[in-house]
Amino acid sequence: MKKYILLYGDKKKEDNICITNMFENTREINLGWTDFDYKNNIKIIDEEIKNGAEQIIFSGLEIGWDKLVEYLYEKNIKVKVICNTLDSLLYYEYERNNFFRLLELSKEGKIDEIAFLRKGQYEVYKSLGYKCSYLMENYILKEEKKTKIKSREEVVNEQKEEKLINIGIYPLNYTWDKNIFNQLCIGKMVDNSNINYNELDERMTDFLNTMEIKSTVDKIENINEDELINKVIKNDINISLSFTEYFHPVFFISMELGIPCIIGNTSDLFDDNEILNKYIVTKTEDNPIENGKIVEKCLNNKKIVIEEYKKWKEEYNKKVKQNIEQFLEI
Repeated sequence: MKKYILLYGDKKKEDNICITNMFENTREINLGWTDFDYKNNIKIIDEEIKNGAEQIIFSGLEIGWDKLVEYLYEKNIKVKVICNTLDSLLYYEYERNNFFRLLELSKEGKIDEIAFLRKGQYEVYKSLGYKCSYLMENYILKEEKKTKIKSREEVVNEQKEEKLINIGIYPLNYTWDKNIFNQLCIGKMVDNSNINYNELDERMTDFLNTMEIKSTVDKIENINEDELINKVIKNDINISLSFTEYFHPVFFISMELGIPCIIGNTSDLFDDNEILNKYIVTKTEDNPIENGKIVEKCLNNKKIVIEEYKKWKEEYNKKVKQNIEQFLEI
């Protein structure tokens, strides 16, 4: 396998949970805001090339990283970029500028391959003539993590409040695409429930109080794997219903811990799995009434859901391993 290094920044920390889990050889670099950042990044890249890296993979094309691509092109080093945006997110100027620059560099032959994390997006840009691949997203809870995590039973026994159905809602950005308020409304539709939520803005709390939804602030101070594990494990079920998404860290972490998580129709994960589609996938991310019903249906069939996920995930991990190996060999 061609030796590689995957470089990532701290702009999209939720992406990093999955990307550093999927790839063994990763290293953080600065966003390219200043000349200092550029020089620091070039120093890291030169070190990796000296250590034998035959290809450089960027997790996204962040601000200023186009200069790094051009530097590598002059040194005749293979460059691949994992696209960390979607066409729906081009609403944001930062996303749009970087994405168009990514396509431009690809057309110029300075990027050897673009990996898209959604199958439909890959098919569109493949049809337009871009050199690209479909990269399957994943997250695997490593054994060394499992041994340090308290069991669900231990966490529940430590909770002193009245016995309620604890629903976890942990958006990681306060943006329109995170569909925050539709998710919070689900607490109104599930009897005897409490919403544990990541308070990104005080308007979330104002909304819950106005709607008289029982809730508890469960703020995430640092977006990382351990923090998410500590949050989602305390709930009976978690909710992750963004309007558009290419990585699903809250969903994967929750399911790997044996806690069901409702996901939106924003992935390519369960196209052929009738059971998981029935119990954890909603096609109406903006309908709290229907999603409340899905939550109850999922909880009533929790054992079936988790057992089916484990069977599905075992096969999915094999497919992803092969998919990543193929991407590295292109």
